[in-house]
Amino acid sequence: MKYKKYISTAFLAVLLLPLLSAKSTSSNVEGFDVSTIKFIEEEQQIELGFDTNDYLPEGFNPYKEEVPVSGINFMEEENTDLGFDTSEFLPEDFNAYER
Repeated sequence: MKYKKYISTAFLAVLLLPLLSAKSTSSNVEGFDVSTIKFIEEEQQIELGFDTNDYLPEGFNPYKEEVPVSGINFMEEENTDLGFDTSEFLPEDFNAYER
């Protein structure tokens, strides 16, 4: 009987031992100041070789939540020869511009 009691006590001790050494998870969120964060701004700018404003809608703001599709001017190009007939791979009466 003492043997079973000893084994169960040792087992419980092994289970509870990590809890005794656990650190407190509480943190001081109220004392956090955003202005203390140091931000290293990268000064290198990428040169694409063209003006990106020519390809963006008027009044484009990347930080605005939504850009209406009607504000995008699509540039249609002439038909490009892909070397095969694409209509063979599309459904009948397919129209890419139809909703």
